[in-house]
Amino acid sequence: MPLPRHAYNAHVHLRALTTLHYRNLSPATLDLPRGITSIWGENGAGKTNLLEAAYLALTGLTNAPRVEQLVTRGEREGYVRADLHSGGSTSILEVGLARGRRHVKVDGVRARSSDLPRGSAVWIRPEDSDLVYGSPSARRAYLDALLSRLSVRYAHQLSRFERTLTQRNAALKSGETWAMDVWDDALVTLGSELMTMRRRVLVRLAELTQAAHTQLGGHKPLTLALTESTTPETYLADLAARRAEELARGQTVIGPHRDDLALTLDLFPAADFASRGEARTVALALRKAELDLLRERYGENPVLLIDDFTAELDPNRRQFLLDLAHSVPQALVTGTEHAPGARLTLRAESGTFMPDAAQQPLPAEATP
Repeated sequence: MPLPRHAYNAHVHLRALTTLHYRNLSPATLDLPRGITSIWGENGAGKTNLLEAAYLALTGLTNAPRVEQLVTRGEREGYVRADLHSGGSTSILEVGLARGRRHVKVDGVRARSSDLPRGSAVWIRPEDSDLVYGSPSARRAYLDALLSRLSVRYAHQLSRFERTLTQRNAALKSGETWAMDVWDDALVTLGSELMTMRRRVLVRLAELTQAAHTQLGGHKPLTLALTESTTPETYLADLAARRAEELARGQTVIGPHRDDLALTLDLFPAADFASRGEARTVALALRKAELDLLRERYGENPVLLIDDFTAELDPNRRQFLLDLAHSVPQALVTGTEHAPGARLTLRAESGTFMPDAAQQPLPAEATP
């Protein structure tokens, strides 16, 4: 069933994307219209890197283990910029990249990554199946990233928790038993709030994911649940009970940093029993739920980034991706072939993106 188009009137519009010394991309500024921009070409042409650059400029987020991996080989610094229209005005979002650090500016003023628009983009990738088959850390990362975009409070408390956890682990490795009570109190206060907020968001996340899963044709009942190593009510006592073990191992063994987002299909763990097709369907449902939650939270449509729709061999899931792209005001869709119904088609080749000469132009759309 086709998705409703533009269910939210308000939306963000990525008007232009600029890259300089970013991976294999040639320095360029791309003007991007509303509607679908189709970016097609052979594998290795830079299509995924372009979406990665857009996601970084819009959200400040990256999956790269080290910032310097984003910089073109042989260069010392890189740069991405997004000209973003939202809420009736246009902002300039800039991210500078160098070894071990990144610098963020909003309208020319130094800022933090957390100051970038939190609901501005959703990125769907073939690698999303790792949310099902991957380790608990991959699912925690998904949940933490989503909650951090939904709640400034969660992002702040998560950062404080991670700093406290690092300090507590250092004390455990040094055998500083005298410091445990201090670190335990701080860890429990912060960790309990994270667990409570996760529980609250999970209710709506589960509803939206289950609805998307059904829409995608998933036949087995899908459930989402938190597998917790402790609870807010027993956290402090559980830490005390595991102290000898933690001192021996030199690390904190319970808390929200060890929990998991359990996904089950027909009451069986999806990580162990889901087929590749079923795992892909669950992963797509999670991303669709992410899109819906951000729309609900901020009242506007994010920019949708769909990487390699042609890698989706199942016709139902491929059509779902294309319908999803048509249902939002702006989507960037990559693949080894054209995305149908695109307003702009770009041919990717060796990190450059040129308008496809064979494209039949669609009517222009008014810009505010």
